[in-house]
Amino acid sequence: MENRIKIDDVWYVREDAIDDPMDHLEDEEIEMDGTTFDGRVFETDLYCFEATRILKDDGTPYEGCDIKLTDKRVKPWKEEHLDNPIWYIGVLENNPESMDEAHELLCKQGIKEFRAFVRNLISVDWLKNE
Repeated sequence: MENRIKIDDVWYVREDAIDDPMDHLEDEEIEMDGTTFDGRVFETDLYCFEATRILKDDGTPYEGCDIKLTDKRVKPWKEEHLDNPIWYIGVLENNPESMDEAHELLCKQGIKEFRAFVRNLISVDWLKNE
């Protein structure tokens, strides 16, 4: 009972007497199955476009890629995660359905920069324009 004290009918325990559940973690072996990926980044004063593609166990990439869009025009910077290659190509080709969302996410200069990024991804076989 020397590790406890009663104040106003409430019992308190000394902090150093409390068993920390994190102490037991170092005894456990943690298995991790990491995922390997490739990345490409294009950055301007207004935006940062970061494409990633996941690699299979044999090192070959899955088809397509995801893009993290960082809008640097606002503080704090705003991030969007894009995962639809059909939409990327739609923005590139000025598809009206794709452009509605593109105008919500990007300014005119940003759309030009995004299109340049998509063209680059196509040129290095990260995206297919079929």
